[in-house]
Amino acid sequence: MKSKIIAISAIAAGLTAIILTVGIYVELFDLFALVISSAFVILPIYFKSYKGCIMSYLVGGILAMMFGGFNFFSLVLPSFFFFFGLYPVLSLFLRERKVKKWIYILIGLLWCVIYFYGAFFYYTEVMGLDFADFPTWLNWINDYILIFIAVFGVVFYFIYDRYVLAIRLFIDKYLRRIIK
Repeated sequence: MKSKIIAISAIAAGLTAIILTVGIYVELFDLFALVISSAFVILPIYFKSYKGCIMSYLVGGILAMMFGGFNFFSLVLPSFFFFFGLYPVLSLFLRERKVKKWIYILIGLLWCVIYFYGAFFYYTEVMGLDFADFPTWLNWINDYILIFIAVFGVVFYFIYDRYVLAIRLFIDKYLRRIIK
């Protein structure tokens, strides 16, 4: 790898680790940390380096895991490793390879909905999260929770996919000004 790719991958990994670590310790920041860290993971895409993206994904996640005290009961680490860290890289890879749009969307939708189902079952079965604390007027959600998760996953996918594309354009625009 070139030194520029290694340098930007190291910066991306460091920023990812910092944001994820803050998300682990500050519970109000956890979802925001996942979305922001996924933007840092794709910084090496500026040099068209998917190896650099994977390196920043793995190193940033492992550093955050170490700094967070291997706290897998937080929302941040499992979510980052299973969806938010890897999906932006795959999304941009499939777009660059000009995969047919319906295949690309199908892969993304399935992965997103499966992630949300996995997260739901992880937090309810493994961690014991209970929805009994909901206000009584929201009890209908318990009856239709699996349908609600699927619909939420589909809507979230389209929003998040556009976010990844917008971040890619933002990175290209501003890194072009900084890096000569």
